[in-house]
Amino acid sequence: MRNRRSLLFIFTIFSIAMIATMINVFALSITKVHLRSGTNLESYVDSVNFVTETDLAKRGYIYDSNGIVVAQDVKTFNIICYLDESRVGINNAIAYIDDVDYTGSVLAKVLGGDEESIASLLKKGKESGLYQTEIGNIGRGLTNEEKETIEEYELPGVEFSETTKRNYPFGQSYSPYLLGYCQADDNGKLVGKMGVEQYLNTELSGIDGYRRYQADDKGYILPGMSEVVKESIDGYDVYLTIDSVIQNYLDTCLNDIMDTFDAYRAWGAVMNIKSGEILAWGQSDSFDPNEMEIKDYNNMLSQLVYEPGSVYKAFTYAAAIDAGDYDGKKQVDSGEFCVVSDGQGGIKRTYDPEAKECVNNALDRDYGYVDYDYGLILSSNTVTASLLTDTISADTLREYLDRFKLFEKVDTDGILENVGSINYTWPIEKVTATFGQGLTTSSLTMMQAYTAIFGNGEMVKPYYIDKIVDSKDSNKIIYEAQREVVGTPIKEETAKELQDILRRVVTDERGTARFYDVEGIKVMAKTGTGEVALEGSYDNERAISSVMLGFPYDDPEYMVYILFEDDFSMENSTNTDAVKTLVRSIALSEGLNLTSEEGSNVIEEVKSSEMPSLSGHSLGYAKDKLGENYDLVILGDGQEVIRQYPESGVNIYEGEKVFLLTSEEFKLPNLVGYTRKEIMELWSISGISFKIDGYGVVYEQSIKKGEVVDKKSVIEVKLKDPGT
Repeated sequence: MRNRRSLLFIFTIFSIAMIATMINVFALSITKVHLRSGTNLESYVDSVNFVTETDLAKRGYIYDSNGIVVAQDVKTFNIICYLDESRVGINNAIAYIDDVDYTGSVLAKVLGGDEESIASLLKKGKESGLYQTEIGNIGRGLTNEEKETIEEYELPGVEFSETTKRNYPFGQSYSPYLLGYCQADDNGKLVGKMGVEQYLNTELSGIDGYRRYQADDKGYILPGMSEVVKESIDGYDVYLTIDSVIQNYLDTCLNDIMDTFDAYRAWGAVMNIKSGEILAWGQSDSFDPNEMEIKDYNNMLSQLVYEPGSVYKAFTYAAAIDAGDYDGKKQVDSGEFCVVSDGQGGIKRTYDPEAKECVNNALDRDYGYVDYDYGLILSSNTVTASLLTDTISADTLREYLDRFKLFEKVDTDGILENVGSINYTWPIEKVTATFGQGLTTSSLTMMQAYTAIFGNGEMVKPYYIDKIVDSKDSNKIIYEAQREVVGTPIKEETAKELQDILRRVVTDERGTARFYDVEGIKVMAKTGTGEVALEGSYDNERAISSVMLGFPYDDPEYMVYILFEDDFSMENSTNTDAVKTLVRSIALSEGLNLTSEEGSNVIEEVKSSEMPSLSGHSLGYAKDKLGENYDLVILGDGQEVIRQYPESGVNIYEGEKVFLLTSEEFKLPNLVGYTRKEIMELWSISGISFKIDGYGVVYEQSIKKGEVVDKKSVIEVKLKDPGT
């Protein structure tokens, strides 16, 4: 009984308290007066706002295959010009732009703009009663150096807001059509608009955080009010297969071709035959993703479809050899080839003088009777066409073209593609298809198909995204590319037999690729010339010249495909210095063992070893560990290694530069003779910004040797070909 009375008493007290609270809340909502204290809360209640502040996630970095940054976020500044004369600063100092002419002259001087235009914009803003304004693109994305220079003038009313900009250290010289670019949206968030920046925008962007709280109209946070904080999650880092060094070689090659032939356009790629890794990818004209002056948004290697010409003959020979009835020593007439239907769905060759559907060799050459192998060495259209009437059927050839997936998308890493097509109904269309006319393809498709010919019969998919990793923990791999075989169109022995012939295309004195014979490197190759269709008909002057190369012949690993469009001349196939330099540069940078035809060493293979872990160790320990086999560059006067390049675990070659950072500021070394790759390595370890002009090696630097530099420094370097 006593327990029941106690429970009743407790319940009564609780009920009274609840009723009082409800009355207080109700009264507060109606009268805006706290009943217990009598405090009038009207001014607080009316002014309470829920404020949400966005915490933008840091966008992930993008690295090349050597671990060098090729895309990063950098802190920049935008100018804000305050115009309202009611705005005052400390001690009633002027905090608005009073003298628009002087302000305009200073900003124009520092930023390189037009003084009158800036002053006029500020005057109009004042006349319109604007509280504040900006001065357009010239006042956005300023570097810290530009900001500090303006601040030295102590211009009243000129202030800065901090923002983030995507920076591409290599500019146009790191495959911008695959790398892409970013632009800021209305909220200041960087959004990818092309290439991997767009394809992996979600992974790179991360997840924005926020802070949500209550404050009054003056921004004061009310004590005891709610506050919710969600931390941002930074974006993942992305590593590409593109090697910045090989990319530089490719760009130089394409620029040389443009200059040599006064070409309309040139494009090409370098690829690892065995793995499918794209090592370089370029076109001319290109663009600088920092500047965004894009003339052509088309990615020519994947979106331009064209008639490939004779480089396509390798697929016809592959089909003939693989089908099992090919005799490379059999003699065949290389004269004019006329075709008619055999009345049973097939085709046959005819010597009827009234025949109208005929094909000839380039320049109407007749080589007489030659064997089939030599027909490919000479790049004879008529010998290749004879395979359809002598060795395989037109249906069999069509089946093999489909095995090579020549009219399908490669569908790799978000690369935008256009698909080629083929006319294959009438006898003459089937004949011209054997040597790459009457059909179209893309360069990316050709590269994938040639991996089977230059390899072991397996067709390997090209790719350029190597891995995606957690930016906070590089050991946490989100995605890692794997070699992908998309078909086996021919047998391994077929590939090897065809490689033997393609090697002879280079070494034979009459071979069409004999001008691509590179000293010390055994190269296989097939050349091609495709007609260009303009406004529905062929242009008799323009042509697309191309060469597909694979090397080294004994163990094929690298593929180079180069194309350019110009007004055709015989020099297109004889002036090959740009391409040979590219091939040789790749071989040297990849440490290949270069030999002469007799087998004697021309250049010995460079020895390599694994880079040890030196960060956190004493400088003496690092020197002892490395020995004297490397070009050691010590940055700073500290006694402990803060950072190292290359990173531990990476293969390094004898004579290669090794950078050891011992303090954040250091005396700048002599950069003359540095390659573009070495400059980027120095930037990567030091955080110093570089402006790079040209190709080759450094011959001029804006900051002299011995001057102290740090992360705020900006160094301009000019490069040129070491032979000039």
